[in-house]
Amino acid sequence: MGCFQKPILARDKILLSTLTWVKGATTISLRDAIAYLLWRHGCLHAYRISRILVLANWRAEEKLGKPITRFSVEGFEAGFVIPEIGEIKEKVKKGEEKCIVPNEEKKCFEYTCNEPVNIPPEYAEIIDQVAEETKNLDDVSLNRLVIRDPRYRELLGKGGFR
Repeated sequence: MGCFQKPILARDKILLSTLTWVKGATTISLRDAIAYLLWRHGCLHAYRISRILVLANWRAEEKLGKPITRFSVEGFEAGFVIPEIGEIKEKVKKGEEKCIVPNEEKKCFEYTCNEPVNIPPEYAEIIDQVAEETKNLDDVSLNRLVIRDPRYRELLGKGGFR
């Protein structure tokens, strides 16, 4: 085992649904990051979710030295998508995802389960801050905030937060 890894004990198994060991750093799953965002901030379109998560990951890298979650980014200078969000949509269609559901009328996703989404507090704080700071931006302004950031070109080159 590397110096950053620890053995997983039986009492730690509950954490496995939320935490993932990646290169010695603990990140949360993309699904859990999205569920938390929806649980705390309500109905959001995949477009806004993707921009908030990129901004939150950049802030986490600055503050914590690591991203909150790992995901791919595919796009070009004017915009991008997170393909894994499409995979979550497919799980919803197949009935494999019960808590993140589309609201067809509002054209967004919602978190519909009663239980709260628990993620590490340092991640929750960053996601909440970014969501609050961007809530009044229209989609074009939110996109510009990401694509005009000097880190965006590098993000595209790397294919995301891996």
